This record gives sequence, C-alpha cells and structure tokens, in this order.
Amino acid sequence: MTMKKCIMCGKMFDPEQITADSKNPFLDDDDEDMPQKTPSFCQQCEAKIRHEADDTRKGVKPM
Repeated sequence: MTMKKCIMCGKMFDPEQITADSKNPFLDDDDEDMPQKTPSFCQQCEAKIRHEADDTRKGVKPM
C-alpha cells in the first residue's frame, strides 16, 4: 500500500484504493491488460474539479 500526496490539497491518499473503487464491473477482464495512470488527485479534489468543469460548459444554442 503506497500512499501518495494529492497535488492540489496535499492530503495523503491510496491511489490503488481509488482505482479499485472506480473500476467498472461490467467491462471485460481483457481491459485490465492496459496500463492505468495513477491518480494525482484525491477523490475530494477530483470531484471538485469535475463539478467546476460541469459548471463551465456552455449551453447549447437554440436553433
């Protein structure tokens, strides 16, 4: 269990736990052969980034 420091808030987290939690149970086992990037953000900071990104999206223009 290697602990890593979040680059945004500095909180220590376990990247292996995050990848295990975000694993899709419906995908085939063949997809596990692909190398995965280790996350650099803790779950709280990643959720904050995703929330802010969703807020900044432009709305569709009516035709």
